[in-house]
Amino acid sequence: MILDEITREKYKQIEDIKTVHRSLIRELQNSELTIIAEMKKASPSRGLINGGFTPSARLSIYQKAGVGAVSILTDRKFFDGHIDIIKNLHSLSKIPILRKDFIIDPLQLYESRLAGADVILLIAKILDQNKIELFLNIAREIGLQAIVEVHNIQELNKVLNTSARIIGINNRNLNDFTVDLQTTKNIILELKKKNKFTEYLIVSESGIHSREDIKYLTEMGIDGVLVGESLMQAENPEQKIKKLLGKV
Repeated sequence: MILDEITREKYKQIEDIKTVHRSLIRELQNSELTIIAEMKKASPSRGLINGGFTPSARLSIYQKAGVGAVSILTDRKFFDGHIDIIKNLHSLSKIPILRKDFIIDPLQLYESRLAGADVILLIAKILDQNKIELFLNIAREIGLQAIVEVHNIQELNKVLNTSARIIGINNRNLNDFTVDLQTTKNIILELKKKNKFTEYLIVSESGIHSREDIKYLTEMGIDGVLVGESLMQAENPEQKIKKLLGKV
């Protein structure tokens, strides 16, 4: 019957939707160091950072420079972002797209997947342990990967009791917006103390401006870095990325 044939085809299509085609986990595992390059127009701490960039042109620059993934701020009120940026870039991107926003409801996970995101950010500071695990389970079911972000040891302990695979360490203090790369070191030392370090992929976020910063972080054994403001403010972002990677 034609209805049975149509139904079988729909099941195949659904399974394809659930399949992770652009995998950040694979990128972090296979690369010596993965740069996640960010698109961020503004922030509460810095105001307008770069109001004139074109997302598609910026994606092209990032991909040409050899980054492993792109992060897109989609919060509208505080970061002047929009989910439509991901929708517009989905078919153009050869690398994983991270939706960076403040995820507090399951609806946002489905919204992210439908928009074309491959990865979401979950912030441990604003989510309890049960909600983190719920969101991780939903993400896996619909073909999303997740970075679970921590700022301190207390938040780390919360995440260690979930099924997270990627831990993001945000070097920015969200209370006063100060940045200290020592935060990454502190979290990694705690992971090693608990004999948990090798169980996770680690991404250091915020405050990464130079090749020296990269060297400092890679000596700790991180797998990736998320770079935002220094790229958005760079006159030549492609050259900036190559400098961070030590290619020039």
